Amino acid sequence: MLAVRGALVCPRPLCWSVCSGFQAWVSTCNPAPGTPPRKARHEGSLEGFRSKLAAGPSLQHFLQAAAPAQDAHRLLAEDLEDPAPYLEPISLADSPKKVYLETYGCQMNVSDTETAWAILQRSGYQRTSSLAEADVVLLVTCSIREKAEQTVWNRLHTFTALKAKRQRAQRPLRIGILGCMAERLKEKILDQEKLVDIVAGPDAYRDLPRLLAVAESGQQAANVLLSLDETYADILPVHLNPGATTAFVSIMRGCDNMCSYCIVPFTRGRERSRPLASILQEVQMLSDQGVKEVTLLGQNVNSYRDMSEVQFLSMASPQLSRGFRTIYKAKQGGLRFAELLDQVAAVDPEMRIRFTSPHPKDFPDEVFEVMRERHNICKQVHLPAQSGSSRVLEAMKRG
Repeated sequence: MLAVRGALVCPRPLCWSVCSGFQAWVSTCNPAPGTPPRKARHEGSLEGFRSKLAAGPSLQHFLQAAAPAQDAHRLLAEDLEDPAPYLEPISLADSPKKVYLETYGCQMNVSDTETAWAILQRSGYQRTSSLAEADVVLLVTCSIREKAEQTVWNRLHTFTALKAKRQRAQRPLRIGILGCMAERLKEKILDQEKLVDIVAGPDAYRDLPRLLAVAESGQQAANVLLSLDETYADILPVHLNPGATTAFVSIMRGCDNMCSYCIVPFTRGRERSRPLASILQEVQMLSDQGVKEVTLLGQNVNSYRDMSEVQFLSMASPQLSRGFRTIYKAKQGGLRFAELLDQVAAVDPEMRIRFTSPHPKDFPDEVFEVMRERHNICKQVHLPAQSGSSRVLEAMKRG
């Protein structure tokens, strides 16, 4: 509704009856010149305004005046504040759609791919290794290295050319970017390049079926919200190579270290740990499938801290390793990495256990003691350490 030189103008014809009703009410609140005043004691006072407002028409009055006569009673009877229904994931019962997956970057992206595939499989999608058969192409991406990003851009242009051909053949192809690159370059991917249909950050994989449903309607869809508690603990990843003898198990997500050169806290969010019970369940499942070696994954595995059970809250917190310091306040309580490592190793004494990557500042002696006591924990440490002058290391915020 627009005000033009004191007159009320409605932008759509359907609103004329509402406007006329509102104009009538306004005229009672602002009498024309020469009209005799009402009770003087109410003129210009808050009490007078409230009395006019109480005596004025309600929202239902305007809706009834605007609606056709046969629909007026129905509008008044309905709850006007009911939310609009959300878009449901597309039904794949009759014609299941096929997904082609490509993964770039670290082992964590491999684990994310398996989680995303588990969610899509639950929704009725099928996986294909043939690009020609695919209805959906999803790239799980990395933003740590420039070369990985450039590879993805090149692949996107290849897929876009294929999408144009498929469009002419009336076989639509949907393209999606998942993971860290989606989080970092969301505006460029959606607005500037316009090469993709969906964009999903590392904490938005549960939303993939809905995003794909939006894409089916011809619109772009995105969810890049980071979470403080998402660990996908209730989703058992579907491993992409069922016959493999090795597997990755994600135990935590995100990072709190905030090294000055690193983008991980901004693409994967803050640290949160997956509950112990769900990790042990996945390791047991892998053992039953014949997997012989499991690698526990996290941006900083030895800052693992499970607060999911009451008895974990009062557990002692390990101190920083000798010679290290941090600007962050130590987190109290929680089941720590040494206890997790010990219980994972006990699931199957014949299964080899590895872990990556630990930060030097959080490497307690208890972890070495567990490695000594459990023969199936591999006697190997993958330690990301930097050398340099004190000034440079201080600028890197390595502690």
